[in-house]
Amino acid sequence: MSIRYISSVKLLLIAGTLLSGCSTTRQIVVDHPSTQANQFQPLQGFQSIDGDDYYVRLISEFDFKGDNVLKNGCANMTPSYEKGDLSAALIYNVRNEALKFSREATGFLYQATTGKCNFTFDTKKLYLTPWIRLDSGKETMVDYNFYTNANSDVDVSSLVGDVSAASNLLALTGVGMGVAIIGQAAGQWVKSSQQAAPAPAPHQSAKHSSESHSLPAATTYSGKTGTLNQTTFKVFDVAEGGFNLLGSDTKQLGELKIYPEIVPSLLLKTTADGVPDARDMSFEEIGYSPIKSAAGEINLQQLIEQSKHPAKPNLKPDWNNYQEVEGNCRKLKLVMKDLGFNKFDRNAVIYYFLAKNGDWHNYNITRQRTLSEEMRPKVIESYRSKNFGNCLAADDYVVMKSMGLPVNTQSDWDQMGEASHKKEQLFTPLKSIERQLVAVLNNPNKAEMEHQLFPLISTAKNGEGSVLLQNHLGDFGLELLLIPPAPAAPVPADAPVGPVAGSVPAAIPGEGIVVSARQLAQVFSGLLINELSCARPVPDSFGKSTGNAGILLFITKEGSPRAKGGAMEFEFSGGKITRIAFQLSTYRDFEQDLLDRPEIGGCRIDPSFLAKLH
Repeated sequence: MSIRYISSVKLLLIAGTLLSGCSTTRQIVVDHPSTQANQFQPLQGFQSIDGDDYYVRLISEFDFKGDNVLKNGCANMTPSYEKGDLSAALIYNVRNEALKFSREATGFLYQATTGKCNFTFDTKKLYLTPWIRLDSGKETMVDYNFYTNANSDVDVSSLVGDVSAASNLLALTGVGMGVAIIGQAAGQWVKSSQQAAPAPAPHQSAKHSSESHSLPAATTYSGKTGTLNQTTFKVFDVAEGGFNLLGSDTKQLGELKIYPEIVPSLLLKTTADGVPDARDMSFEEIGYSPIKSAAGEINLQQLIEQSKHPAKPNLKPDWNNYQEVEGNCRKLKLVMKDLGFNKFDRNAVIYYFLAKNGDWHNYNITRQRTLSEEMRPKVIESYRSKNFGNCLAADDYVVMKSMGLPVNTQSDWDQMGEASHKKEQLFTPLKSIERQLVAVLNNPNKAEMEHQLFPLISTAKNGEGSVLLQNHLGDFGLELLLIPPAPAAPVPADAPVGPVAGSVPAAIPGEGIVVSARQLAQVFSGLLINELSCARPVPDSFGKSTGNAGILLFITKEGSPRAKGGAMEFEFSGGKITRIAFQLSTYRDFEQDLLDRPEIGGCRIDPSFLAKLH
């Protein structure tokens, strides 16, 4: 609050009341105001005070000192005191030009009337301003005025009554209680409808006085340090002449204080370190927060809906339309800021507004979920692209996260992207082998199959063009598929009838046999494969993926030696397939793995494909 200062004398001796009788007089004397500075720091997790962190309001309060001086002095008065009405008052003039806010308020009122001990001393705790965001609140200016009279036509008590009726802004603190707040758009709902009545001109013979001065700045901040300045007026009762403050009859009544108070949120509770906590709420719940104004109480959602701001948002947009939701998010942010809400309250409201949108949930997906669901970088980038950038800045996400809300900041996304790319690199060899193997299996030409397979397979025993073949699918005639077709030749009429020795090989052992590219091409061609799934990493016994083995499902055509189809496992090393095994689709709980992890390594197998195998 930037307030001009006008120098004054060391002690302002203002004749507040003149009670005459036996040459005895009494005065209310106010000392020159003193200022005490109190420091405040940025909230935990923030490096500086930017004016959007806090709300500030000004409070006036009288602190009585010692016994009731006025009442004690009254005991020494004699019935001969018969003077007229006497009064004194200190009145504040509070204004903020940027917010078009202005009001007057009474610091204290002293009034004495004819007779013995007929006086009042009225000092109430006053909220001089509603809550104002700190960046706007520092512009608030405060002047103070002393009015005193004795036998005067100036009715100070009447003036005070007019001031008290001019505005009545309530400001209560705490979650669930009404708050009064003022911002750029507040004039439509928080305003003082009356002006203080001007004081009439005093009579020529009246004994009266008045003083007007300005208080120093109440709040300042820069970088990591902020200052709250408390101004204190010492108020004295002076008897028997009174102007000599060192006299034995000078007693302090108390101190009139005007001080700023700051809070980081009006809508949320706060944690032990002072940071607002926005967890476990909903848009409806936060929308019911009561707001108090001179016109009565209204809840936050009504306040927004009744706003005359040109960017008034639609609080019920089409939640499936990203652009519409993002546009109304932007409008909501503007209205909340112009109404005077700070970054914590604004972003809490915005978070729960967006919580009904699917793209918002995708953008704030957890890192654990991206890893457990094996999301590909392209999917993650598509989520990140819808970042509500036309509404929210990077700092807004930092604020939301500081309040305990599950959002992703830029650093979170960078880490997820890096982890996703590293994960994707693990699948790169698998996807390369998959593409080559699928190309072979989809080739209807057996001779071309052989040529494609030769550089793709290899074993340590036989070298390139060979592979270890295993069968765990059951007896479907795999051995017969390995026999090369006999060349067409005329059969002599006297040739013996019966099988030729060695034409039907023995059953393939469990450890498998090494076959050539030509034999493997015969197997693939003879299976009559109709459909292929994508390849997934083979899950190990702990549910994790092995890095050098993949598995795909195949569906066969009618007439295939293997009805319906099965699974084909392939192991590779150095870009070469070293082992191929025919498996059941339940191998290593593969079917359950499809349910637990629908997509892994960029491969998602539809349940309908699996159903064709049963």
